[in-house]
Amino acid sequence: MDNASSDPTDESDDQQAPPPKDYRLRRLLRAFGTLVVLANVSSCTAPTLVERSPELLIAMSSRIRHLLFAIPAGINPVAYGAIGLVRISLAGAICFMLGYWYGERGSAWFEAQMGGETPTLIRWLQKGVEKSAPLLVFLMPGSNIVCVLVGSRKMNPRLFAGSLVAGIAFRLGWVWIAAKQFDAELKDALEWIARYQWRLVAVFAAITVVQSSLRSSRQAKKRPPTA
Repeated sequence: MDNASSDPTDESDDQQAPPPKDYRLRRLLRAFGTLVVLANVSSCTAPTLVERSPELLIAMSSRIRHLLFAIPAGINPVAYGAIGLVRISLAGAICFMLGYWYGERGSAWFEAQMGGETPTLIRWLQKGVEKSAPLLVFLMPGSNIVCVLVGSRKMNPRLFAGSLVAGIAFRLGWVWIAAKQFDAELKDALEWIARYQWRLVAVFAAITVVQSSLRSSRQAKKRPPTA
């Protein structure tokens, strides 16, 4: 009597179970995609949000220009510091984990989202990461690609966190000082923005759509990394 067919373990030699789904990667990409959507929406609606709710504006995107205009718009200093720190740290942490957990695959995918071929800027950043990763993180805390690159090179997470927080604090500080120094000029700009806010919203929305369409067409054949 042939007992081979009755042994359930024999089938494992011929049939392999499919690899488990990487839910960690899915969550990272979903979180990153959410931040990208919020940043795009903030770019379109900034002319209306900056005076109505500067806190919401920098929560959606803490770009330097948003931080700069939120100050003369009357944002509370504590809210400015807390929201800016959390928003930039969140983006930095997501990008760092993408590089740290998925290495060159993670950084290659992220570079593809920036346009496919590796531009001169990315090559320069790669050299900077190799020479002094903590300094680069400190000087460019809002750079997603820097966070991905240092992650892919296995920078110590604690060192990364310390450099990132210090860099964010430095950025928030000098932006605040600059905004106070040019308070009158920024308020004049805010008045002009308020007069033409809906026209500016339409223009910014059109620019965002065009940029997104061009980026999507370049990335049509690009896929995220697989586990």
